[in-house]
Amino acid sequence: MPRVGRLIEKGLNQSMHKPVLLHESIEALDLKPNSIFFDGTFGGGGHSNEVRKQFPMVKIIAIDQDPEVDAIHTNFRNLDKIVTQKVDAILFDLGISTLQLENSGRGFSFLKNEPLDMRMSGEGITARDILNSWDEHAIELVLRGFGEEKISKKIARAIIKRRKIKSFQTTFDLVETVLAVKPKSWREKIHPATKTFQALRIATNEELTSLEIGLEKGFRALEVNGRFAVISFHSLEDRIVKNFFRDKIKEKSARPITKKPIIPSAKEVEDNPRSRSAKLRVLAKNE
Repeated sequence: MPRVGRLIEKGLNQSMHKPVLLHESIEALDLKPNSIFFDGTFGGGGHSNEVRKQFPMVKIIAIDQDPEVDAIHTNFRNLDKIVTQKVDAILFDLGISTLQLENSGRGFSFLKNEPLDMRMSGEGITARDILNSWDEHAIELVLRGFGEEKISKKIARAIIKRRKIKSFQTTFDLVETVLAVKPKSWREKIHPATKTFQALRIATNEELTSLEIGLEKGFRALEVNGRFAVISFHSLEDRIVKNFFRDKIKEKSARPITKKPIIPSAKEVEDNPRSRSAKLRVLAKNE
């Protein structure tokens, strides 16, 4: 088990990453002094460090698929290989951390010119591989299915046209391609490349498949009356979580702790605009 306190001892600047719905999620986990808490997405360590402060007797098991994070290096889809006993509380925070966006150098942000990698774990295919080798139909499906991009066909067509002249290597190569068909004057409030980058990141990391597997394995690892909390940031993730929780409640193996998702306060959104789309859902396991 990693010693979560090392992050504090190293003097990590927590202001670089603001954990979303921090107090709401920890309160919903209903931790007791000797609880076992599984943090499936350690990231910047915000949630685990707060648990450590409030509940120093809680045992924390923390994982993250990012090899640069100070935690056990794996994805929560493999939690059954890490968790060898029942746990009392589980948290999945599905957002990409500010540290990854700003400092990873792996091309998660469309605001920085970096290699088009987008791999959380450093393993498997890169976003660059997808853009330079997948056919137009497959790329269009990724943009439409994972990014809910309305003009996915136009962007996919532009990607194929561009790579015939010059292959994709950096984030700005992709941004320029998207802007050519979806200029900054586009009617959406978000940056024109937001959905394209989201889609590629999800595809590169198989995020939705991992979430489905992680939810099932996590639920099996929960102790009776244990709490499962998930913070999602876009509709595809939230739909998977909502449906999974609904099914467990229907079969009476769980009960809802949050009948409606908890969302950030206006103050939190003002302080941390990246929290604006967050939704927290929580259930408890029945006997």
